[in-house]
Amino acid sequence: MRAGVFRGKGRIEVEDVPDPVAGPDDVVLDLYGCGVCGSDIGQFRSGTARAGQVMGHEFAGTVAEVGSRVQGIVEGDRLTGLPIQPCGDCRRCRAGLAHLCERWTTRSIAFGLPGGFAERLHIPAARLGHNVHRLPDLPGGAGAALEAGTLVEPLSVAVHAVRLADAGPGRSAVVTGLGTIGLQAAQTLRAKGCTPVIGVDPSPLRRSVAEGLGIVTVDPTVGEEALAGTLSALTGEAEADIVVEASGVGALVAGAIEIVRPRGTVVLVALYHSPATIEPMRAVQREVVLRGSANVTPEDFRDSLELVGSGAVAAAPLISHRMPLERVQEAFEAQLDARASVKVLVTTS
Repeated sequence: MRAGVFRGKGRIEVEDVPDPVAGPDDVVLDLYGCGVCGSDIGQFRSGTARAGQVMGHEFAGTVAEVGSRVQGIVEGDRLTGLPIQPCGDCRRCRAGLAHLCERWTTRSIAFGLPGGFAERLHIPAARLGHNVHRLPDLPGGAGAALEAGTLVEPLSVAVHAVRLADAGPGRSAVVTGLGTIGLQAAQTLRAKGCTPVIGVDPSPLRRSVAEGLGIVTVDPTVGEEALAGTLSALTGEAEADIVVEASGVGALVAGAIEIVRPRGTVVLVALYHSPATIEPMRAVQREVVLRGSANVTPEDFRDSLELVGSGAVAAAPLISHRMPLERVQEAFEAQLDARASVKVLVTTS
């Protein structure tokens, strides 16, 4: 089969690799596509992925092979799944925190195991409702369901973050950074009853997508007071109950602490590649809750599929580029331009 293989800093090449084979407990998917994630971009740009790694972990496809011991899955099922394959033995796994497994980065799909920038994908130890999930039927048929399925993994990241924020009716929320996860966090906050939900991003494209989803937006380049002014106009207060920081810009962590109300919650769900300077006393004096959010759980996937199936969260508006597997290098380069892209989808069927 054909697959996108990491070959060094800034290089991903399409090559012939062996076809995967399902063992007794496994499934193999004919892939519809795979999204380019911020973590993919980080490894691509820095050169930190393992040479020879087939990348990609935001996938969906149709079951082509089913192992003899796999239950509840048949050929032709449309599935997505968790890339994380926890070890089950480390102290975090034993403590019920398998999504924070100490070893997952060496034994997971696209992290040690072959990933989703390929025509087919092998999923080991497939368990329906746990590490693989059946896609809901959607208007538009199988193609629409499979395309939405490629965004379930990043949606589950957003769902996990919103769960940690204790979102609910009557609570105001701000999302800084309107990439895929930020847009999905904003939609999830709205689905949980938060109002208003305000998205902050300098990209006109990303603000336009957010506004089409019913999210109030702020352009941070017009001035430091723009967000506080919008909050005041909508709520009567210049502070929000919840701030989800999804930009990955370290300087915005301090800004999130400033804009959240006393005893409000700031959730950090981005990848940060440089230190952030904050004023701890600002958090102390107002008893701000500052939480990190990492990875996903099977519950996050189940909740995400319910949101997609109900129509509460849209996927298609987030896809700014669709490119075939043979153009995977170009797809990565397109995703690098945060102002001109949201989600770049690499299609394999």
